[in-house]
Amino acid sequence: MPSEQITPLVSICCLAFNQKEYIGKAIDSMLMQQTSFTTEIIIHDDASTDGTDQIIKQYAELHPNQITAFFESNNQYTSGYNGRMALTFLYPHAKGKYIAYCEGDDYWTDPLKLQKQVDFMESHPDYSVCFHRWSNLNMVNGTTSPDICQGLIPEGQDGIDINLDMFFDKWITQPLTMLMRKNMFNFEWHKKYKFYRDSHEIYHLLLAGRGRLMQFNGGVYRIHPKGIASLNSPQQYCENYLPLDREFYKITRIPQARRIYCQTLQECSNVYTPSSKTKAFNFAFEQFLLNHNYKTFIKNIKRILNYHNNNNSTPSEK
Repeated sequence: MPSEQITPLVSICCLAFNQKEYIGKAIDSMLMQQTSFTTEIIIHDDASTDGTDQIIKQYAELHPNQITAFFESNNQYTSGYNGRMALTFLYPHAKGKYIAYCEGDDYWTDPLKLQKQVDFMESHPDYSVCFHRWSNLNMVNGTTSPDICQGLIPEGQDGIDINLDMFFDKWITQPLTMLMRKNMFNFEWHKKYKFYRDSHEIYHLLLAGRGRLMQFNGGVYRIHPKGIASLNSPQQYCENYLPLDREFYKITRIPQARRIYCQTLQECSNVYTPSSKTKAFNFAFEQFLLNHNYKTFIKNIKRILNYHNNNNSTPSEK
């Protein structure tokens, strides 16, 4: 049977936008995978203006039976799709039993990454998703740092199961590490949310089945100024994530979401204390309405007042 007629077991999905410095290495890391099964690579270029699209076209021409590429004439992320980009433009084209994900500025380092993950998932049909370790590469200063999973997996073990408490306690994954079982992914999940991110996908996957964090380090997450979230300022973090965390708790009502929502409100109150006393007060009050913790509320009020009483400059009340 011709190779193009073989249904792939894994669909590798990649979003790209203005990443000409990185996209080649990302695609090479997908092509280097050594597997006993067939894979496909689906790339969506979101109207790049720096030549990223031309690099993708070259790879697609060289690997026509493995790479399928889609090119936008208008940027869809800024048109409102943002967190639904993969869900809208990649996943519907995936033919595989499993979906792996790697953004155009990240890359895989282990040629057996997919084989290891698929072997586990094939022998554990009750698992909906699995992840692995990764490294962070700061493109501004060139430093490499480990992930935040140090100590989670006992020495000598190849992985651990993850649950909602672990997932919401710390961000123990990056999208480039994920392999999910497509038949456990419900394409209707997103409709209940105005704000939607990969964290929503993982939450619902962990409700649909079990999750696994594998010990091996399989990729690199790049931190750089062009990254959507990599180098957000504290104010940008608040503007981006507070509405998300607020909505997620109001819809799910799970205690883990409530804890995250409270933490984000505290961070936002801290962040805005120097620049906007009003915003800092509002965030502290919203937190109080959520957790009814008088002690924390009074502590926040004193902190905000003390800062402005001791600061000679007049804050901006935006």
